[in-house]
Amino acid sequence: SMEQQFLEKLIEDIEKNIGDENFGVEQLAQTVHLSRSQLHRKMISITDQSPSLFLRKYRLERAKQLLEKGAGRVSDIAFQVGFSSPSYFTKCYVEAFGQTPKETSKSED
Repeated sequence: SMEQQFLEKLIEDIEKNIGDENFGVEQLAQTVHLSRSQLHRKMISITDQSPSLFLRKYRLERAKQLLEKGAGRVSDIAFQVGFSSPSYFTKCYVEAFGQTPKETSKSED
């Protein structure tokens, strides 16, 4: 469907920029040629999530995959997925998954 293609394009663009802490809703909107408010309306109608929540959840899911693989220290993974602050990353991670990144991680930090 058109919505599925739209979401795939969004995810592709997030993936390309996942390590860039400055890549946010504004830049995401530009990649799909929409204004910030148009993107917001479209995302709410398709996913029931704001673009910023969608982006944060995507980054956290990617971080969880990396932690489960033991792909690095918590702080390194936080930066890899675009969080500029390991403490904010940990706060968001606990809210999303109910455990700390260290508890998920296979490697020693």
